[in-house]
Amino acid sequence: MSEQKGRRLAAASCAFTLLFCLAVGLGVHGAFRYQDVRQERILSAENSRKQAQNELELSKYLRETDGTRPTQTKAGESRTTQESTVPSTQGASQTEREEPGASAKRGPSHTPDGAIHDKKVYLTFDDGPSPNTLEILRILKENGAKATFFVVNSKYNSYMKNIVESGNAIALHSFTHNYKKIYQSEEAYFEDLQKISDVVKKETGIEAKVIRFPGGSSNTVSMRYKKGIMSCLTKRVEEKGYVYFDWNCSSGDANGNGIAASKLVRNIKEETKHLNGHIVVLMHDSQAKTTTVEALPEILQYFESRGFTFEVITPETPVVHHGVNN
Repeated sequence: MSEQKGRRLAAASCAFTLLFCLAVGLGVHGAFRYQDVRQERILSAENSRKQAQNELELSKYLRETDGTRPTQTKAGESRTTQESTVPSTQGASQTEREEPGASAKRGPSHTPDGAIHDKKVYLTFDDGPSPNTLEILRILKENGAKATFFVVNSKYNSYMKNIVESGNAIALHSFTHNYKKIYQSEEAYFEDLQKISDVVKKETGIEAKVIRFPGGSSNTVSMRYKKGIMSCLTKRVEEKGYVYFDWNCSSGDANGNGIAASKLVRNIKEETKHLNGHIVVLMHDSQAKTTTVEALPEILQYFESRGFTFEVITPETPVVHHGVNN
């Protein structure tokens, strides 16, 4: 009996030891998981704060500009239409940023006369890379089309290599896309530009020389931070060997998230129906622009049906510039 009791005590002790080890292990795992969750919540809160700040910036800008923008009719002419602003969706990523310049009152775009009938279209995507980038690349490949991606810094920077390896072009947009920071001085702008240039070089090996100003060269939001800065920057970037591009057609996806794909297609058709060539289309490759991805196949079919070829922007491409307003 004493031996049997000893065996029972030994078994109970072993079981207790195993349970204790399991409890300790679960406790350690729980502690690490708690730290992971806590870090995720901190990052999420920071992303939400930045998104709210960008949306506030856009809201103030739209109130000041009456929410209107010109649409392209015949070459060299423009007319003003009212744009509806769709509220941003919840859960937009850190790379989701609006383009106030897309809704600004601007003069007609300046396109070289010799290129206005070249039957070429340049699809451009701002604010990527994002979770949408690879799907955009897949659709482009399936349709034998190419595009130019004006990139920002994001957690999807590794997709920059996919952009280049698939035969599309990569260009510079901004590292932070923070208007208040980049337009406070020329030095601040070029510091930001150098950062995104370094990222592109690291990810792709390419020293990109094609750029697009956040908000476009005609933006007036920069006036809040430094009067006349766009007049200076448009000259300085060229002196430094960069070539900047605006656009002469907008899909309208900068005016909000979740805009119907059919609306984006109609916008492009309306703005290009009188154009016979050298069309630079503004679209966005940020996480919330899922309807832009949905609209892309029909956009490609539309231009193909009109006999356009899809080209990428290079430093030698004839430039499309807006009139500078600051």
